[in-house]
Amino acid sequence: MLNEKNYLRLGTSNKRRENNQDHLHLRNLMNNNWSKIRDFCKNSSDEIKYFQFKTLQKLVNHAFNTVPLYNEKYSSAGFEPGDLKSWDDFEKLPILKKEELITGFPEKTISIDYDIEFTTRSSGSSGKFVTLAVSPNAIYTDTIQGARQFYFQTNGNYKSSDLTLFIYTSPWWVSSIDGEYPTEFIPTTTDPTDSIKIIKDLRPEILSTYPTYLKRIMKSGVNLKEKGLKLIVVHSEQSTLEERIELSNHFGVDVLDEFSSEELTRIALECPHRKYHLEEDACYIETMDLNNQKPLKDGGEGLIIGTNLLNNATPIIRYSQGDIGSINLSNNCDCGSNFRLLDSPKGRYMDSIITDDKIIPASCFMDLAYNWYLELDVPVHGLKYQIVQNRNKDIDVFLVPERFILSSSQKERVKNSLYQFVHPSIDVRVHIVNETPYSSDKKYRPIISLVKRE
Repeated sequence: MLNEKNYLRLGTSNKRRENNQDHLHLRNLMNNNWSKIRDFCKNSSDEIKYFQFKTLQKLVNHAFNTVPLYNEKYSSAGFEPGDLKSWDDFEKLPILKKEELITGFPEKTISIDYDIEFTTRSSGSSGKFVTLAVSPNAIYTDTIQGARQFYFQTNGNYKSSDLTLFIYTSPWWVSSIDGEYPTEFIPTTTDPTDSIKIIKDLRPEILSTYPTYLKRIMKSGVNLKEKGLKLIVVHSEQSTLEERIELSNHFGVDVLDEFSSEELTRIALECPHRKYHLEEDACYIETMDLNNQKPLKDGGEGLIIGTNLLNNATPIIRYSQGDIGSINLSNNCDCGSNFRLLDSPKGRYMDSIITDDKIIPASCFMDLAYNWYLELDVPVHGLKYQIVQNRNKDIDVFLVPERFILSSSQKERVKNSLYQFVHPSIDVRVHIVNETPYSSDKKYRPIISLVKRE
């Protein structure tokens, strides 16, 4: 039975794992599968579709037989695994919603074949946290696909000795693949001035961070290309092509987008030719008509529906996380990838908080919310939040608990956490409410500023 004590204990599964067994397994996977994974995008569209469908058949069968949520969901729809014989059959499966993952965790959402050794939470960009179990093989394959990502986005100019620096919420489970493809991590709560010092010391070849955080680094005037940088990847926030080109021109290296989520892993990557390619062996993506809820076959803009092809611990099948986009029916990119193209994915919109002397990106507060759990022992599963800066610059934090009732001390920790970024003169108030005050039919905004920009 899930209670606050054993939920908070799951935080220990978010630590790095540097044991020999993990690295040996990764080394064997690299030796046996690196070329296959690296070059999978060169397969024909028919070969890619065949791989996806066979993977989906196994995944649906596994979910039906070992995950109570899917057994109940599919049985009530009159579906059994043997019925999945065509793409039309797959498209008849009911859509999975975040609420089902929240209310079902852990008894109904985790396969009986797995435990909760590895768990992760959504970043909270939708304003509501969901907890997932992750299978070890998903972590291993995802790690190798991460190396493939930088090989792809550098146009093959990525070596096993190249260092990647993540300025992010929390570190990945492993810091390298048995010593190769090394990574370092610093949290986004780090002041950009300190991050620049770390970049100068480490001299990474790849930098991965939020676009708003990168803009703060840009204001320093530092020349990152002189430090040996080959590529900058931005993620987790929506950025425009114009913004990324401006950042690329400033830093002298490509700034390319990564469209991903905790639930679906990498969804699409921007290639050096500025087109988004779906990560076809990481997740299978469909688009659905916003009005009639039917799959779109003509390339029109619709709701993105995703299936994670890696994770068997908490299977994510035909999942809607609220993003909008359109699949380009013709792949006319010169980068050589045969993965389908996703036209201009529209992620969630977020504000920055404005103070007298600086603009604090929404990403900082998103990571702060994530760390309520990791660092402050605040149980966030099912918690919905919205941080609103009022016109007088004071801040209200609205919390909608679902599974756990927050204590006075936990509320105080949430309140005090914001003072990592805002001046003590700003009044921060925490409210427990039944619903957040600002909502939209299209995109949820977890961070809102009502202060007018000068």
